[in-house]
Amino acid sequence: MGRMFKTEPFYSPRPWGYELWTLSTHRSGQSLVLPEKENLLKYLGEPLKILIKIIKADEALSVQVHPGDEYARIHENDMGKTECWYILDAKPDGKLIAGIKKGLNREKMAEILKEGKLEDVIEYIPVQKGDMVFIPHGTVHAIMGGLKLFEIQESSDSTYRMYDWGRDREMHIEKSLDVIDYSCTNGAGKIENFTKLETPYFRVEKIVLDNESATYQVTEEFQTLNICHGSGKVVSTEGQELSLEPDQTIYIPKGTEYTISGNVELLRTW
Repeated sequence: MGRMFKTEPFYSPRPWGYELWTLSTHRSGQSLVLPEKENLLKYLGEPLKILIKIIKADEALSVQVHPGDEYARIHENDMGKTECWYILDAKPDGKLIAGIKKGLNREKMAEILKEGKLEDVIEYIPVQKGDMVFIPHGTVHAIMGGLKLFEIQESSDSTYRMYDWGRDREMHIEKSLDVIDYSCTNGAGKIENFTKLETPYFRVEKIVLDNESATYQVTEEFQTLNICHGSGKVVSTEGQELSLEPDQTIYIPKGTEYTISGNVELLRTW
C-alpha cells in the first residue's frame, strides 16, 4: 500500500515572484519525497497526471493561454493545461484576468495584439482569500500582483505568452491565437461558494475543520492534502501520523484510510 509522505517543493524563481512545485514529476521541475529527499518520479516509478504549485505573485504574471491535450501533444510533446487557483492571500483590491470579451475571433484577436490593445478586451475579476477560480485550457488569463495561491493543474509546462507588461520575454502569438477559446463558453471564472470542483483531469475538495475530524479512504491511485491555513494532523489506520502545516502537500497512496483532525483549512485532490 505504501506510506503517506510530505514533499519538498521544486523552487522556481520568476521575474514577478516565485513558484513552489509541491507535487511534480514533470521534466521541467520535480519535487522530492521527505524525509529521504528522494526524487518523486523515481520514488513513484511513473509520472503523475497532475501538478500542484504555490504561486506568490509580487507583480503581474504575463497574460497567457494554455493549449488542450491534443494541441500540446503535437506541438510541445506535453499534456495540455487546465488548471484552477485557490486564493490563499490577496491584497485588498486583488484581481485576476480570466477570459476575454465576447464577439472575438482569431482574425480580430490578431489585429488587437498587433495594435497592442489586448488590455481593452480582457476580463478582470476581483478575488479575495478563499476564492476558487477555474481556468480551462483556452482561457486567456493572468495572475495579478499581490496574490498567493495554490494552483492545481494537469502535469504540463505548456504556456503561450500574449502580453508581458513590458518585460522582454519571448511571446507565442501564433500558438496563442490557435488555442484561445473565442466562444467564451468553457466555464472559466470564479466558482461561487466553492466546496468541490470536478474536471476530466482532477478533482479538488475544500475541507475546513474547526477542532473536528474527518475520515477518508483512497480508492483512486492517490490523493493529496494541500494545507492552506491552520494546523492539525493526519493519521492512517496503519498508525502513521504526519503534522499539517500551511503550504505543505502530503501524498497519500491508494488503499489508505486516514483521519484528518485539527483547526485547519486544506484542499484534498485526486
